[in-house]
Amino acid sequence: MYHFHAHTFLWRRILSEETLSLLLAFFVFVAPASAITRLQERSLLMYTSTPGVTTTYKVSFGYLSPTAVGSVDMLFCNDPIPYMPCVTPTGLDVSHATLSSQSGETNFSILTQNTNHIILSRAPTVPLASGLSSYTLSGVVNPTDTSQPFSIRLRTHSTMNATGPQIDAGSVRGQVLNGIELQAQVPPQLIFCLAQTVEYNCVGTNDVYYTDMGQLSASSTLTAQSQMAVGTNASGGFAVTASGTPLAAGTNVIDSPTTPTVSKKGTNQFGMNLVANNDPTVGEDPEGPFTNAVASADYGVPNKYKFVSGDIIAYSPNVSLMKKFTVSYIVNSSKDLRAGVYTTTITYLASGRF
Repeated sequence: MYHFHAHTFLWRRILSEETLSLLLAFFVFVAPASAITRLQERSLLMYTSTPGVTTTYKVSFGYLSPTAVGSVDMLFCNDPIPYMPCVTPTGLDVSHATLSSQSGETNFSILTQNTNHIILSRAPTVPLASGLSSYTLSGVVNPTDTSQPFSIRLRTHSTMNATGPQIDAGSVRGQVLNGIELQAQVPPQLIFCLAQTVEYNCVGTNDVYYTDMGQLSASSTLTAQSQMAVGTNASGGFAVTASGTPLAAGTNVIDSPTTPTVSKKGTNQFGMNLVANNDPTVGEDPEGPFTNAVASADYGVPNKYKFVSGDIIAYSPNVSLMKKFTVSYIVNSSKDLRAGVYTTTITYLASGRF
């Protein structure tokens, strides 16, 4: 025991408490010098975080070590810690991803890839002294598990195939989420009003639906007019049809021309159009800014009149909000027209092409 105590006492004299503290401090401060250097300012931008969809990832970081880099290893795992087992995030698939763009340190291409692993490769080159580099991967299938985040473990190597000692390392994190779905709907609309006079936007009419055109005469032309306004948000626009019969008194009928025809006094003639006329003076041109809503060709010629039951007299090929039309009516009669009260009812139907 004496010899053992003397021996240890001698070492205690050589290694004083101050020396021992210095050695411990040396181990504390020197050991991290051999630790892994970290990639700087790491980030992951997911263009969409919806589970299971195909999207684009942008991985960005700054190179730290002034050592030639020939490859970047990207390993997709649930856990970011490099020495932990790598469990592939459920549903994730990068086997068909493409390197669609890159910035900073460039000239990389995909060397190999599988469901959760991509290796970018280039001829070994020393990175720039500063600045971020970004790598955009298109065609990535998002994970489907929304209960936990996932990671991309990053490593750089001097070799072109991510073998041998690593240079810098680090991880980025992301997570898929079920987004909040917002939905809105524009209901289909068709606005139509009809009377002797109507307001442009259909907020009111004069509620008059009957006109006494007066006494028939072979030497004069009787006239009348009504108005209608129509608009729709239907993608196929609208169509207005006019249906009815020519003026008649019993079996006596004042015929209507089947093609646009000028007014002819002294003949039996009933017709209409939807524009301003001066022979006779009656009607107005369509009113409203939507130029795609028009009178049909046969009913849009000034001073020419026609009526065929079921004809489309006005239409628009697409959305039109609003348009006001004035319908002009003329009646001519021959001198041998039989006496009677000649009447007709014209029915208008507006339909939207949704």
